[in-house]
Amino acid sequence: MQITVTFDDARVQEGLRRFPGRVAARVEQALWRGAVEIARTARGKAPKAFSTLTNSIHAQRIGELHYRVAPGVNYAAPVERGRKPGSQPGTANGLMEWVRQKTGLQGKELDRKTFVIARAIGIKGIRPQLYMEPALKENTSRLRALVQAAALLGAQEAFRG
Repeated sequence: MQITVTFDDARVQEGLRRFPGRVAARVEQALWRGAVEIARTARGKAPKAFSTLTNSIHAQRIGELHYRVAPGVNYAAPVERGRKPGSQPGTANGLMEWVRQKTGLQGKELDRKTFVIARAIGIKGIRPQLYMEPALKENTSRLRALVQAAALLGAQEAFRG
């Protein structure tokens, strides 16, 4: 599951071109702060069973001016997007882990319960429980403002220094 945000702000691009060091450093700080705020909002919106999904949502720097906010569990995408009825899902996609945490079952009982739940999901599907997309939408204007202010501050520092 991935959501990409790209800023094509002419003023920020110009600042990065003319004063790469100062502006890039300030924009990096702003992007990190924005990523952390998006992660915090997503954690607040994520459904809670044992909070495994919630606690797995983190911001991470991937490269220069490139950050990722993502959950670290393999069942995050079906929770966010839901799943239409149809073929039965497998049990190695995080479902067994979730059933174990939810019920405390082990061994054959865990296998049976997981199979029954997988069959029900195949028949009924799963309704979407949005948490990442709303977190991004809530924070996009804030992130844009942080980046623009950072670029301006970096350019001002470059003129002074």
